[in-house]
Amino acid sequence: MAYKLVKKLLLKSNDSFLLSLELYNKPTISYRAESFSLLFSNAWELLLKAYLLQKSDNKKLSIFRKKKRNQKRESISLDECLIKIFPNSNDPVRKNIEYISEIRNEAAHLIIAELDPYFSRVFQTGVVNYVRFLHEWFLIDINDRLNPGLVSLISDKNKIVEINLLRAKHNKEDFRSIMEWITKFKELEKLGEQATISIQHTIATVKNPNKADYIISSGKQKGKVALIIEKYKDPDKSHPFNRKNAIIEIKKRLSNIKFNEYDFESYVFVKGCKKSNNEYYYKGKYSGAGQYSQKFIDEFVTAINKNNKNLKQWRSQYKQHLTRKA
Repeated sequence: MAYKLVKKLLLKSNDSFLLSLELYNKPTISYRAESFSLLFSNAWELLLKAYLLQKSDNKKLSIFRKKKRNQKRESISLDECLIKIFPNSNDPVRKNIEYISEIRNEAAHLIIAELDPYFSRVFQTGVVNYVRFLHEWFLIDINDRLNPGLVSLISDKNKIVEINLLRAKHNKEDFRSIMEWITKFKELEKLGEQATISIQHTIATVKNPNKADYIISSGKQKGKVALIIEKYKDPDKSHPFNRKNAIIEIKKRLSNIKFNEYDFESYVFVKGCKKSNNEYYYKGKYSGAGQYSQKFIDEFVTAINKNNKNLKQWRSQYKQHLTRKA
């Protein structure tokens, strides 16, 4: 009987989770954040209760309070579940759930559009955490029921409004409420990516990691789920050199060694930089020329200064490549 209860809790939890995503991604719904927080908090509560019940060898008192005479049996709250499973009050997963639960509790007062970019990042992390723990605890991969596009919840970071504009737009009470939520978000940021995705990061969601620059993906291997999260990098900061400037920088740092554009292309070919975006080379989907990182230049210069015969070897390999290509 208790096993059936675990199964029932999981089924309802999964349904609530999926519905929270569907509602959040409906563009016609203006009450999205509030609706998501309500359903998502319920999804976590049911999941946590299923885990507590299973962990206790199906003892109902693990999720129910002692029944009082002539009264209906009551189950424990979401907060009580969190304390039992994540006893550390600063556990990032627990703090993420508590933040979303608080949105649910304050739903009647939260129709403030400017908070969406903050909420969506907490929601996105919550989704990653839910999928991970569902699989860890019950070996259930809910990605099998997911349309990958539904999981991408992050609002455009360009929609983040400056504080002085918020102050001018809202009355004192609403502005104070906004600042409280932003302050709480900043506290989550300090706890890392299991608490929230930073305002400086973004992700996309795909089944195939090779089809996106920044991803959360369900990579299956022998029945296990791998969640892959890559932080957003501003290419102008991580890869600041275009081809011309990279060559100029390399020439400046070489000690009395002749170096030209052909040598540059030879090294890029041998290194295989352009095969994919990586720590050495980046090319956006819609941008023209690629960009190179400081690490690319540092390693290039070090390799030549260490042994300038490397240049001859790179030229030879590149020449053979061009000959075959012709």
